[in-house]
Amino acid sequence: MDFESLSEKLRRMGIQIGVQKPLESPKQLRRPIETVIPGREIQTNFGSLFSLGHSYPQDYLHGRQPVLPQHPIYGLARWSRVPELEQKNLDQFIFLDTETTGLSGGTGTMAFMVGVARFQGERLAMEQFFLRNPAEEAALLAGLEKFCDGMAAVVTYNGKSFDIPILNTRYILQDFTSPFEDLPHLDLLHLTRRIWRARLEQCNLSNIEQQILQLQRDGDEVPGYLVPEYYAQYLRDGNAEPLRGIFYHNEQDVLSLAALFALFADILHDPSAWENGSSQDLTALGRLLECMGEIDGAVNLYQRGARAADSPAKKLEPLLAQAKLHKRHRKFDWAVPLWEQAAAEGSLEAMEELAKYYEHRARQLEKALDYTNQALRLLETIPDSALRTQAFLYRQQRLMAKLQRHQAHGDQASAKD
Repeated sequence: MDFESLSEKLRRMGIQIGVQKPLESPKQLRRPIETVIPGREIQTNFGSLFSLGHSYPQDYLHGRQPVLPQHPIYGLARWSRVPELEQKNLDQFIFLDTETTGLSGGTGTMAFMVGVARFQGERLAMEQFFLRNPAEEAALLAGLEKFCDGMAAVVTYNGKSFDIPILNTRYILQDFTSPFEDLPHLDLLHLTRRIWRARLEQCNLSNIEQQILQLQRDGDEVPGYLVPEYYAQYLRDGNAEPLRGIFYHNEQDVLSLAALFALFADILHDPSAWENGSSQDLTALGRLLECMGEIDGAVNLYQRGARAADSPAKKLEPLLAQAKLHKRHRKFDWAVPLWEQAAAEGSLEAMEELAKYYEHRARQLEKALDYTNQALRLLETIPDSALRTQAFLYRQQRLMAKLQRHQAHGDQASAKD
């Protein structure tokens, strides 16, 4: 009987032995960035770099928001606390976002892509400078500096904590002077939080795009947390195809900066004309104006916030904010009715303020005691309120003692009569 050789059996089972056909060389899988992204070569004194340019008309909509402000940027400049920005032209503001080799920052983190945009004439011009390999970093930084020449301020989103410190470090390591070192910086994350933090659970840029700009990114998007991994893989295998999504991601980030800048410029130009804010948004904007010293504007927004409230709980915040403002300016005739409205809605803070007012200013101890007793009844329904209850009980005892002394004094005066 013939027996199959071991090698024949293995071959029939699909298992090959011996010298195999070599795997495709990684070089055969390389797709240089120039074959994937329709960019161009830029020459600098420190070598060449790759960049992708974009141009958008002034009426371009990012989501539902134009990228060009419809009004002067005076209010936004006042918020920045850099008054000289009021006199600067719109084309002197740079919108900047980086993509980096790591998400935690630090000396070892490089910005392998820097997206920057500025207004040129009636268009928004953008460049996305890309690091094909780390050896081109000096050229990238030089190209970025040239694009930013003559700028008056840089606009970012969380750039004070991330983008700008990384770039400043990279300039230092290349023995360059950073163009951002002493430049006024408008970090829109801080303004975004001031206005929308009360209503939105998250103020990251993607959520602001969806909730405020009404923008939905398409399927080409690479999530930010994957960006460093994609770039590291590109450096290993030279295949730039997966980087399309990073260019798209960065482009959308920079456009969102321009759109938010335009939105804030328009809102702060005339806050009383803002029509798209909820009660919480209007109240938050009122607080911002109050901090900026624009008291009349703050009062107007608190009033609008109270009218726009769709629940008693949401109405309390603008009522109390307005009352607190009037108290600070010693306008108690205006503050008391607001506290009374808030107390009627169950505000402990308002009851306490009224008790203080009637005890120490109006000298109406009975009313002070009445609001103190209201607060104590309300506290009976609130768990973990022992400390506040103790404070109100102390106030109650003091008021009752005062009333007894006044009553005794009154009885003595009547007896003398």
